Amino acid sequence: MVDPISATLGALTLGVNAASAYHQRKSVVLDGGVDEIGGVKEFWNAHRRDTLDTGTYVTVEGTLSLYAPMIFGDPRLIKQRHFEFRDALSTEAPASIDALVSIGSGQPVVRLEPMEGVYYAGLYEGIGRNSIPVFVDETRLDAWRDEHTTASTHVWDVALTGQLDDLPTEWDDFFSIFGLDQEAPEYAIYVKDDDASNIEYRGETRFFEADIWAAYEHDNDRGWITRCPDFAERTEIRGAIDAVIDNLEAVEGPVELISQYDLVDRPLGTSPSIDQTSTHVQEMSNRRVRENYIDEVSALVDSYT
Repeated sequence: MVDPISATLGALTLGVNAASAYHQRKSVVLDGGVDEIGGVKEFWNAHRRDTLDTGTYVTVEGTLSLYAPMIFGDPRLIKQRHFEFRDALSTEAPASIDALVSIGSGQPVVRLEPMEGVYYAGLYEGIGRNSIPVFVDETRLDAWRDEHTTASTHVWDVALTGQLDDLPTEWDDFFSIFGLDQEAPEYAIYVKDDDASNIEYRGETRFFEADIWAAYEHDNDRGWITRCPDFAERTEIRGAIDAVIDNLEAVEGPVELISQYDLVDRPLGTSPSIDQTSTHVQEMSNRRVRENYIDEVSALVDSYT
């Protein structure tokens, strides 16, 4: 049985890489202008009414972050599935199930190196569960950050304009882990290096709450530690990181850090035998995501629901 963290990161990274390549295709010609959606809440309301048109350009207001969602979809359905899953767990459930349940809450985020010259990011409203997947041209976002903010800032209030379009079929494996095939969105927002796309800076983010996390191995068992800071408060993030490190150090015996929420800066440190770069995750996913471990994790979910 592969652990849920590796399953999730492997399938997620395959999807991100495929969407990054998909991002490079030629843009459609604007013929109907830009659809002003409103906020993230209005986006999901439109999604439920099936009134979003793929291939069109949309503007959505929210909090943009390079800490992208580990799982996303209609937040109501994500929350419903999360509580159904928790209620169904028995006292005999294996410890690794806690990681899968935590990921299924829709709160954890992850930061990856750009793939195919494209950042995988998220657009949020308040908390991590309210997430829309966003793919932003690397050169465009880097220039925008230099103009509007500092390198140490990773969340901004914006009005984001980009092309609403499909997610590649590689995301099917990712959603199947959580049984979200029928409930997941079919698209993301692609902010390209074109005249129609835009990132309008609206100011400093007032509040954005999501989970930072660490996955570790101890005595051949996998563990999962999370904290839920406000990403708009740097001191709160630092305190959450320190709390995770303290918990890791408190475990008796050697602990190997398997992965963490930030695969770029790796603020929780590194383990000598683990290469935690997104390139390593990509190589791992290419070897394993097409094998049978997704079926194994899905069977584990089925046995406790």
